[in-house]
Amino acid sequence: MSDPSIPQNFSLRNVNSSKPQLYRTESRQSAAASDDYYSFSDKGTSSPDSQVTAMRFATPDSQPSSQASSPTVPRTQQPQPVAQPSHYRQPDPQDLGSPRPGTASTVRFGEDRVARISPKSDETVRRVPSEYAGPAPTPGLDDSPYVRFAIDQLTRDEQVHGPRRQDSISTRDSDYPTDRLLWDEGLGYFTRARTPIRHSAAALSERSNFKSPSPQALPQRPDSIDPESFVAVDPPENDLLYPALDYLPIALRPLTLLIIIFCSLSMIAGIVFCNVWSRKHAGIWGYDGQDDSRYFVMQFLPQILAAPIIVITFIIQAAVYRIAPFAIMAAERKRGYVLQGLPILPRNFVFPDFSHFRYGEPLFGFSLFSIWLSNLFSIPLMSCLFQAKYYVIDGQGVWRWTSVQAVGWTLVASYGLLTIGLLLLVVRFIRGWTGLMWDPVCLADLISIIQRSNILHDYEHSETVPSVKESLDPRILRLGYWKLSMKPEIFYGIGEADAPIRTPSLHQTEKSKEKQPHGLAKVCFDLEHHGAFANDPFDHHLYSPFTRYRWTPWFLRKISIAIWTFVVFALFIAFVAASFINNAIKGGFPPKLPTLPSISAFSSSNFLYSFIPALIGNFLFLAWQPIDLYFRGLQPFVALSSPDGASADKSILLSYPAALPVQITMQAIINRHFKIAWISFVSIVSIAIPILAGGVFIALWYPSHQDVRITSLMPAFYALVAFCALYAVSFLAIWPGRRRYLPHDITTLADLMSYFYQSPLLADKLLREPRSKTDLVTRLIVAPPSERLLPMYGFGIYVGRDGKEHLGIDRFHRPGRTDMLITTGLMK
Repeated sequence: MSDPSIPQNFSLRNVNSSKPQLYRTESRQSAAASDDYYSFSDKGTSSPDSQVTAMRFATPDSQPSSQASSPTVPRTQQPQPVAQPSHYRQPDPQDLGSPRPGTASTVRFGEDRVARISPKSDETVRRVPSEYAGPAPTPGLDDSPYVRFAIDQLTRDEQVHGPRRQDSISTRDSDYPTDRLLWDEGLGYFTRARTPIRHSAAALSERSNFKSPSPQALPQRPDSIDPESFVAVDPPENDLLYPALDYLPIALRPLTLLIIIFCSLSMIAGIVFCNVWSRKHAGIWGYDGQDDSRYFVMQFLPQILAAPIIVITFIIQAAVYRIAPFAIMAAERKRGYVLQGLPILPRNFVFPDFSHFRYGEPLFGFSLFSIWLSNLFSIPLMSCLFQAKYYVIDGQGVWRWTSVQAVGWTLVASYGLLTIGLLLLVVRFIRGWTGLMWDPVCLADLISIIQRSNILHDYEHSETVPSVKESLDPRILRLGYWKLSMKPEIFYGIGEADAPIRTPSLHQTEKSKEKQPHGLAKVCFDLEHHGAFANDPFDHHLYSPFTRYRWTPWFLRKISIAIWTFVVFALFIAFVAASFINNAIKGGFPPKLPTLPSISAFSSSNFLYSFIPALIGNFLFLAWQPIDLYFRGLQPFVALSSPDGASADKSILLSYPAALPVQITMQAIINRHFKIAWISFVSIVSIAIPILAGGVFIALWYPSHQDVRITSLMPAFYALVAFCALYAVSFLAIWPGRRRYLPHDITTLADLMSYFYQSPLLADKLLREPRSKTDLVTRLIVAPPSERLLPMYGFGIYVGRDGKEHLGIDRFHRPGRTDMLITTGLMK
């Protein structure tokens, strides 16, 4: 039937009741399974063996008209039309990964395969009154769902004897048509579709034999089905509730950068002075042998002066990596992969990182490149800056320390480039803001930024995929203040402009939330599945050990660490043996290269035996930094993986990646994270290896042999051997435990968000919209008024806001729910 007065931009859909099923249950109450809203029995208790149940209402079929019914297919067998992308095909059973209980749809994983997912489909998301609390049809709003509901009630077939509702249908029952998850204020007439999952060329070629239905046969979705959307706004001026979004970490503030620039300019001035003075005045200083203090000044002090600048630039580049994605979103750059593509952990140590150039930040990119170049070559070049040269002064020959011209001017260019890079950082933050209220250094800071975001639906089931980046579509995002199109309230976070809110439960008031009852939702451990798929590399099940312990950085995998340890110990033993057998170092050895300095004071043998040892030592020093960084970054997850959870100050508030070098060691000792303390300590003291290696060797004339030989300052050489031994032994401490393995990487913001997208922490009133870092920390380290003890947090399987099981971070114990399941205590 049709009525010209009724809008025709939607389709009339009938409920498929071709397979009615009746389930006996003691429960006589029902509610939609959404945001802690579950079924209860009459006594308010549930059986210990009961499962999480989703309640659905079934409306009888309307009276079919002769024009609508098919002449060849019976009415009870006629399938409902479902909108599908043109590249969709039915997945083959052998292509499917291990199913999560009750799966009914698909999501794309990193290997371009199809795997079953939970009943909450990516194509349709159920929207229930608990999420979209709103009044009855009102002028100004779309009343089409209510009109169609009324028509359905008037025209339904009164002779149908099917049940008015289906009681306690288990989410694990695969026969139930779980694809009918509808949004329309609870009436069941419109479907809400998200962006279709992208597929690779390989997957599309496999599906080329599938013939998609014609567009005319597919029901058309309304252009916009959410009544409200995100609108970017500027905050009110001089309002303490809405602080300015221009926070800069201390390391990136102009004053700090100008101090480092001054240090760099001082190094340039000193090197230029040495070059000019030594050329005009026949050297700088008289040479009195290895036992004189001048030897220390010329051979070790330049490297020692360069070392603090390197350590400080580590802190600066860590701050750049940490805030770069936020600064790009605040600047509203048209870059679609900021969250999933731009790293937040530094990777600019041994090899340069050019990722910021690809995301429209050439100032960041050039600054990081200049830092990398300076850190790699400054100590090796400093170690061979000065050379002892023979001069004839007033008719007498003397040995004097002089500056090697070529090395000096190369150092001037290196530090000049570093100065330009730091100046560009000053310019970048003077002309643009960061979009931040405070420095996002921990997991709790990320919660406060994404808790009201409208992009969280993109991360459905992303916690178990090997690569979050490959499973997400690009989105142009903004960081700042927002309001909903139909509400005056202003809030802060990451969002997509002019897009639906998509997660309405995060925008409800506390009063509306308090009206929702909470049921007991159980988390069950599937021992049978655990045993069957323990070693299946294509399994993406929540309980699969392979999924849970799939990832760690390649250089921290057990095979890699075993290789590194073997190589480092072998090299160390060979180094010690070659040095002390037959007094090879103490007695000196032939240089095999010309030793006589040139007019510009360059000596091939002295350059080789200063620059190469220092470069090798500097490589060892820089190679340890990623190890230290990832151990610091993974430590919150290690604490959260404890079988009993962890307190906030030792888990989601940990800020090891952003802490100062000595501060990390002290904090780790206080928190009893002794492995972190030791690894961070080694990351700093290992800089002594390039410092000592660059100045320990020098070419001297041996009268006993009547030739020039390479000798070493033995006290410095013994210290070098000790630091090398410390470095080699430290590889035994980096053997990764089970808790340092995760389902996927934690390098980007998207990787971290995949562990939070359904976490009740996003809607936790304890973390609701803090306005300062002090406010956030106070809420987390002080017990809530309604609880006696501090909350404990964990990383494991929990019941999310959608009523389904997820893997991620939440409170270990939450009233009305069973405790989180942390499998590190179950699987040894």
